[in-house]
Amino acid sequence: MISLPNRIERAGFRLRYRLADLTYAVGIATPKRGVAGTYWSYEPTDPHGDDPGLAALEALPADATIVDAGAHVGEHAIPLALDTDRHVIAFEPNGESADRLARNARRNGLRVTGGDPASGGGSADAIDLRRAGLGDATATLSFYRSTFSKLSAFDRDRATRWGAEVAAVESVPILRLDDIVRGSDGEDDATGKHAAGDDIADAVPPPDAIKVDVEGHEAAVLRGAAQTIATYRPLLVIEVHDEAGDRDGDTQSGGESPRPSERDLHEWLVERGYTVEPAEDVWICRG
Repeated sequence: MISLPNRIERAGFRLRYRLADLTYAVGIATPKRGVAGTYWSYEPTDPHGDDPGLAALEALPADATIVDAGAHVGEHAIPLALDTDRHVIAFEPNGESADRLARNARRNGLRVTGGDPASGGGSADAIDLRRAGLGDATATLSFYRSTFSKLSAFDRDRATRWGAEVAAVESVPILRLDDIVRGSDGEDDATGKHAAGDDIADAVPPPDAIKVDVEGHEAAVLRGAAQTIATYRPLLVIEVHDEAGDRDGDTQSGGESPRPSERDLHEWLVERGYTVEPAEDVWICRG
């Protein structure tokens, strides 16, 4: 039985994403003003305008390198890259969201590259967009694209919360960040090239920050970046998705194996010398 509050929340999700489909189809971009400045987006809302994690990232130097795992449509990547020399590498496994990120970036005069140095990747006024996910193993997995795009995930149950449906199933490459960060394995001549192919696995510079918003797979992303974290001590901004809290009362737990709890994730970070500052649904972690 679905409670009245959950019915209302489901209706709100449905309205929001139908409106987003309309604004992209018609081409209506509006200014979004927040802690990282003003930028233009075809999204009808700006859920990260006052995000404390975004504020922590914005405080980084203007030439910082930032890895954005789960970039969605660019709510973090675009304002962080705009009018700075920051190198923003955005990983987004949802093909539709990646397309929208690219469109939003171009609306702001930002070039979109794919890791190819010849195309200007890593220079100012550009976002390095990788159409892949990050995790703790190199693989190709089924990705469930949800009708509520923010819920899209690597397990079907998470993609169908709050009354959403699976719009498409896509085969998406998964990379370990340690495999593609230059020198994260202690070798100065690391190429970062991997069997994943194309340019999604081109080497990236050591990050000053890693932002993670990956619908319950935060621990896997961090495990796949363990050597990078140990070597370079980047700022970590993690949107925590509590498995129990994410359910709406009529959906079974998804995934093939149980996800680590928030306590396990917290202990993992503390063991590596990080302090964890909870701020709403975001953890700001400093080494």
